[in-house]
Amino acid sequence: MENKVILYDIKEDNGDSFVLRAFMFPDGRLVLEGQDFCETAKNWFGDEEYEYYYTFNIEYTNKLKAVLKSDNLLKTLVEFFSGEMSYEKFKKLCEDNDIKFATHVI
Repeated sequence: MENKVILYDIKEDNGDSFVLRAFMFPDGRLVLEGQDFCETAKNWFGDEEYEYYYTFNIEYTNKLKAVLKSDNLLKTLVEFFSGEMSYEKFKKLCEDNDIKFATHVI
């Protein structure tokens, strides 16, 4: 499996689209990168494009691997999300297991 995967890529009938990808840095840190094109983003930020990153340090990346019982975190995350916008479920998993990550919005 590559070091970058698509967790979901959703295009809605109204033209809104939502993409979330995951990749690993060479040192083993996990990053989720999202890009939304939607009316909500335009209303909030004045632009229909909204980009964000969730970055995990190596400690929390390893903790996430342990919680998910994964030796291939990207593959496991593809299975976890199953092409659905499951961020709230993922966020709760992290909160319940004290897995912290930084959020960056562009």
